[in-house]
Amino acid sequence: MLLRGRLTVAVGVALLGGVCAALLPASGDDRQARAADVAEGPPEPAPAKPALPPARALSPRGRLDAELLAAPAAREEFRDLRIVDGRLERAPGGSDEMRLRYTLDPELSEAVWKALERGRFELAHVVVMDPETGAVLAYASTDPVRFPPNKTYPAASLVKVITAAATLDRAPQAAHETCHFVGSPWRLTRDRLRTPKRGNSADMRKALATSNNQCFARWAVHRVGPNALLGAIDRFGMLTAPALGHPSGHAKSPDDELALGELGSGLDGLEITPLHAAQLASTLVDGRLVKPRWVAGAWNEEGQRVAVPGSEGGRQVLTPKLAAQLRGWLVDTTVRGTARRAFRARGGRPLLPGIPVAGKTGSLNGTDPKGHYEWFIGVAPADEPRIAIATLAVQGPRWWWSASQLAAEVLRAAFCPQGRCSPEAAERLRPALDPEPPAPAPAPQLAQPATAG
Repeated sequence: MLLRGRLTVAVGVALLGGVCAALLPASGDDRQARAADVAEGPPEPAPAKPALPPARALSPRGRLDAELLAAPAAREEFRDLRIVDGRLERAPGGSDEMRLRYTLDPELSEAVWKALERGRFELAHVVVMDPETGAVLAYASTDPVRFPPNKTYPAASLVKVITAAATLDRAPQAAHETCHFVGSPWRLTRDRLRTPKRGNSADMRKALATSNNQCFARWAVHRVGPNALLGAIDRFGMLTAPALGHPSGHAKSPDDELALGELGSGLDGLEITPLHAAQLASTLVDGRLVKPRWVAGAWNEEGQRVAVPGSEGGRQVLTPKLAAQLRGWLVDTTVRGTARRAFRARGGRPLLPGIPVAGKTGSLNGTDPKGHYEWFIGVAPADEPRIAIATLAVQGPRWWWSASQLAAEVLRAAFCPQGRCSPEAAERLRPALDPEPPAPAPAPQLAQPATAG
């Protein structure tokens, strides 16, 4: 069953004393797809956002401000970072600034940028996260000006994960029901909200793997309903800010059955940030909504530690049993579903032997910026997840790699560092979330722009 609770997505960044509380905001592969579902009752109103202090407002004791706490995402920002104790760190730019050590992994960051280059992505985002602690291991954006990472975009078929959870919560027998559909599974019309007398068929597991819009629209209309769907989207954290500097998601309230079907299938109605997508992927591990964080430690100019919100257990949004069920079904996406080609090497061999990946794709045409939006979210290994990933790309008339291929290459870098894949290989990427203070006069290695960003 789905578990209810008031959403409080806290920012995983450091703030000094009482300033911490002031800055932490509380708290949808088809060619056509748009937004999502899961739960009962009307959604809770989003909490008011507290005002942030002026940019660069640093006290002599090193109070942290919003600009300093922003996650580095563009290549150019990595030029100012150092590698200290295997982590990326921002050195003070002045006598009264802070030293920040990030959870971002230099090796994985390098692999992400190389994958973005090899795939020739002009507009893309990559977020890699530890699903247990919420530590962000990689955060990259090819063009933060034209395609900001802290902006909302059509969620497309990612929302089917939420719709599936909401349906199974309200009608567990739906897991064994057969959905009949006619024509293209991705084409939805008002007439197709009614069950046809004949046509093709799929159960929920197959419908997830193939991203069947007709089936999910029907489940949203006949099994879930508008209030429960909006409530589920809210409980999964999509309608609140996932972190400092990131906006809350936006969902349209459906005014008729077709709009509800579009929302539940991902064809319209929900916009989220890439960080929301990474959070959604992480819920597949054990049903918890974890709080993203990218600052592991902070120290003032005197070497004194500045308080960083610690890792929290996260809020349960669905039961571990239901999370495991969905995770098992979503392996089909990368084996025989919409992302199967991305996770196969030449000759049809698995790209990541021994590392099953549970994932969900989404695709939809968009206008800001204009292009074909492609998503992939997933966790790996599916049987005991260590990594959660979200990729988003805007494709033009000509493109090379899909968002699923991008995710597959990043996961290969995480689990197969020497060409041999192992679930344990990802353990090297997990950061210390309570690092030792830096030496008074460190001589760290500079992060190279051509590799680490």
